[in-house]
Amino acid sequence: MTSDSNTRQIPLGLEAELLVWCARIGMTQDLTARIRRRVQESVDWPAFLELAEYHGVEPLLYASLSKVASDLVPAEFLIRLRQKVQVGGLLNRYLAQELSKLCDEFALRGVPVIPIKGATLATVAYGDLSLRDFTDLDLLVPESSVGEARAFLMAIGYERMDMVDEQSAEHDDGPHQVFVKRRTLCRVDLQWVMSHPHFAFRLDRPEFWARRVSVAFENRTVPGLAPEDLLIVLCVHGSKHAWEHLKWVCDVAELLRTHPNLDWTSVLSSSSAWGCQRLVMMGLSIAHRLLDAPLPDVVLARIQREVEIEVLSQRMPATLLKDGGEGVWEEQSAALYFSLKDSWWERWCFGLRLCRLQSPLTMNPPTWFRWRNSLLCLARLIQPMHRKMKRFLSPRIRGTINRWVPHSA
Repeated sequence: MTSDSNTRQIPLGLEAELLVWCARIGMTQDLTARIRRRVQESVDWPAFLELAEYHGVEPLLYASLSKVASDLVPAEFLIRLRQKVQVGGLLNRYLAQELSKLCDEFALRGVPVIPIKGATLATVAYGDLSLRDFTDLDLLVPESSVGEARAFLMAIGYERMDMVDEQSAEHDDGPHQVFVKRRTLCRVDLQWVMSHPHFAFRLDRPEFWARRVSVAFENRTVPGLAPEDLLIVLCVHGSKHAWEHLKWVCDVAELLRTHPNLDWTSVLSSSSAWGCQRLVMMGLSIAHRLLDAPLPDVVLARIQREVEIEVLSQRMPATLLKDGGEGVWEEQSAALYFSLKDSWWERWCFGLRLCRLQSPLTMNPPTWFRWRNSLLCLARLIQPMHRKMKRFLSPRIRGTINRWVPHSA
């Protein structure tokens, strides 16, 4: 990368910039003034609302516009936005009630679960169920308890979803089991690993269970991840998807705002031990740059030393950029995972695996990918050797060799 690309800011589109200003809970006087000036300009309101829906931030957008610019926004668009937010709020409350019942029933049966994202995230990070849309209930379960959890859900009217449709693919977080309750809007995802092509992050960790906390809503309490662990999970999840949706950045920013006294020693040590520290730094960098998320000086200094993270963070979410060709897209995620490996060793073990699998990244890398020439040279060396190995070595010997190459990110 050139020095110019290290310093220049990649601009957002006009509607995207307005969306970023509105997608937060707290409003400063300066931000209020900027929003009021912008809504008086030539905003493409249909495109703006479509962008807000795509990025999952309609509740935050309505809260901000109705508070600081309700006299300036065209009434028809504000009414349409309010109606959608009201419907979403009703669904959130309905799902939160179901979550409380499920947690109570799982506890009675001795099946440990921790809700992640969804209702508990809305409560912990936003302080309000209505400010964060969610459509399903993600439950972390020990892998050893998946069978018991599945049997219980099916006993109370849930059915296993075996068909992968468009909606389930959108929420796919890897090895999990999805259940839908008959004649209701309730969907439950049992999860123990977060994964993606070329990527895996273990959710069933002893530390998550040992440090879990109680989250109160609807006059009930349910288990939740400790804020430090939740922050790591949110950053890993967003980085896994190349931060495609602004709502994932908002989750990180609002968690940081509502928990100013996080144990940063725990965040840094845990993310380092789990091999995801640069994924976490990426999430923190984007949240700070886009949404002014507060970070301690020690974390800011660490991010500033990671020049590549600062540069890449300007390229996400790609759909908000004025020129989408400048962005990092989820289809390019293998290059992003490669770039965000915590160590040289992990990075090039991953590179060897990509070469062995003949990943498109090895021959057609994105222009922003720093190691494109090095990986191309490695691929030209490894791939002919791999073809010969497949031809002359027995499957047993090939399997032994392949086990030396890590299969997770």
